[in-house]
Amino acid sequence: MCSKQIDSDEFGYYVENLLFNHDIELLSQFVKDLSFEKKEDYAYFTEEDFKGKTDFSLNIEIESKQRDENQVLVSLIVNLEAKINQKTAFILEMTYCGLFKFPNVTEDILEKQIKVECPKMLFPYIRRLISQTMIESGMPNIDIKNINFFDLYKAKKKN
Repeated sequence: MCSKQIDSDEFGYYVENLLFNHDIELLSQFVKDLSFEKKEDYAYFTEEDFKGKTDFSLNIEIESKQRDENQVLVSLIVNLEAKINQKTAFILEMTYCGLFKFPNVTEDILEKQIKVECPKMLFPYIRRLISQTMIESGMPNIDIKNINFFDLYKAKKKN
């Protein structure tokens, strides 16, 4: 078994970038907007119509708006589209919001809290709403995997 030695600078980086979720309060959360459109061609289907043939596209954007000195409204804008044989089966668009209260931290840590920790806290509710919408619409349930918001944040910072 090989173990890599982590130097103090690298350790400091991990501590700074992984331990910034302390003392965030979720004051309220809500669906701001929800739209689901099921295309006519897929009004009726069998389970076989979807198995292995569906191409899903999930996009999540994060927006934030300062409400007062310590409160920020964080919005996750979700767009989920399913295609079967290049034909759109459904489109789901949703804006899900959380009102958060933050501790006094540096701007750098606050940015990470808003773009990483807040989406991590809201995402399970988005998954549940998407799943329930699929079931209620007569579509098969969709298993949306967890999203690593820290990796997304790092990728966007590089660009």
